[in-house]
Amino acid sequence: MPRTKGRRRLELPGEDLELVEDFGELVRRARIKLGLTQQDLAAQLNEKLTVIKKIEAGQFRPSIQLARKLEKFLKIQLLAPVEEESIELVKPSSKREFRGVSLGELLRERREKSR
Repeated sequence: MPRTKGRRRLELPGEDLELVEDFGELVRRARIKLGLTQQDLAAQLNEKLTVIKKIEAGQFRPSIQLARKLEKFLKIQLLAPVEEESIELVKPSSKREFRGVSLGELLRERREKSR
């Protein structure tokens, strides 16, 4: 494909994927099961030791590419399809019962659910 002038939009595969909740613990258990140290795993994946340590501690969320590399090497599943939230619409029985929901309330509720 010939290159075009200007900026090209890069489409990353996996935009509809997210890390599983306990990704750090999964990586740690799989590494130990293979009898590897954190340093061994970092060397095998050509990553920095600090990156592996932070992933296992849950302090660093790996990119989709790194998560796939970890999945393949450790034979685990770290990425799952994004679950869409469903919104239930309720029809009020009278106009006085219906109170609109502010955008701020929706954002607070979503933040609380993700904790």
